[in-house]
Amino acid sequence: MEPGIASRAQLGLTMRVFVDTNLWVYRLDQREAQKGQFIKSWLRQLAQEHEIVISTQVLIELRAVMARKLQPAMSTLEARKALEALAGFDVVSTDAALVLDAHELAAANQIAWFDALILEAAIRSHCSVLYSEDFNVGQHFEGLEIRNPFKSS
Repeated sequence: MEPGIASRAQLGLTMRVFVDTNLWVYRLDQREAQKGQFIKSWLRQLAQEHEIVISTQVLIELRAVMARKLQPAMSTLEARKALEALAGFDVVSTDAALVLDAHELAAANQIAWFDALILEAAIRSHCSVLYSEDFNVGQHFEGLEIRNPFKSS
């Protein structure tokens, strides 16, 4: 048996799910309080039911948003704590092979470059679902289903 499968089953984790950067941003952005509260509750429930996966790209993009776009701005310490919290999930490294495969995925499916990197990381990590606002809900890529928590039931 694959390492970690028994422990996930014992915890009742039914599947691996990838959460895109934009959803983590809503969790931290005080300018959209209603979306932030929804995402906070949704993420809590998601983490209880499934194994959350992110990539190094998600960490990098989130750090960029925290440094430049959030109002009020996050302190260095707050940003560090947020990144550490996300680093506690399964993090897919963005390596040369992932970049090359994402290049092919983007070309074959006419997908934006950074979206293809996220999509490839979710596929490589054997996720069943990619939660994002950047794709069409219900799309499937190599067994991966796209969902938007704001539109999913």
